[in-house]
Amino acid sequence: MPLNVVRIDGDFRHLDRSELEKAVGEAIRGNFFTVDVEAVRAAAHRLAWVDEVSVRRVWPGTLKMQVKEQVPLARWGEAALVNGRGEVFEPRASELPEGLPRLAGPDGSGSEVVAEYLRIGQALAPLGLQVAELATEPRGGWRMVDGGGMALQLGTRDQGARLARFIRVYPRLLAEDPRPLAAVDLRYTNGLAVVRGELPPPQAEESEEPGADRGTRGGSRV
Repeated sequence: MPLNVVRIDGDFRHLDRSELEKAVGEAIRGNFFTVDVEAVRAAAHRLAWVDEVSVRRVWPGTLKMQVKEQVPLARWGEAALVNGRGEVFEPRASELPEGLPRLAGPDGSGSEVVAEYLRIGQALAPLGLQVAELATEPRGGWRMVDGGGMALQLGTRDQGARLARFIRVYPRLLAEDPRPLAAVDLRYTNGLAVVRGELPPPQAEESEEPGADRGTRGGSRV
C-alpha cells in the first residue's frame, strides 16, 4: 500500500510551499501503514513560519496535512518575531515584515511582554496613542515608546497605576504647553517628570509681488 498522494492544505503568505514540500518529502519513509506521521509533522514544524501542523492518513493512499502559518504580532529584538501567544520564532532576515511594533525582553518573557503590550495598547487607544516599542529589562523595568516617539518609563512595579496616572494627566500636559512630549518618567510615588521637545521652526510664507508670473520666477521664460 504505497503512498500515492501527499496533500498539503493551508493559506500561506510568508511560508514557501516548495520549501515545505521538500522538508516533508525528506521525512516520508515507508508505505501507507508504516510512514511515521509524527516525524512528518515534526519536519514541517521545524520551519520558522509553520505554527501548527496536523497529519493524518486518508484511505487508500493519501497523507493529508493541514498547516497553519505563523501570524506575527510584532518584531522581537533585532532578528526575530513574536506571535499573539508570546511564542518567538526566527525566520530569515529577508523575511521580516516591515511596519510591525517592536517588543523585547529576556529569554522566556515573550508571553509576559505580549500581554503587557496588549494591555497598554488598549489603555492608550482612547488617547489616540499606539505602542511602537515596548521592552522589559532583566531587572524588570518597563519602557514604552509611542508612534510619535514619546517614551514612557514605567519602572519595575505598579505599572498599571502609573499608566492610569499618565492617562489622567495627558490631556492637561497637551493643553499647558504646545511643545511635544519627548519623555515622561512615571517612576515616582505621586508624580511624574516630563521632558519636552522643541517646536518645529515656523514655515516662512512665500511672498509674491502682485502681477508676478509664477512661471518665470528664478529663471528666464522660454
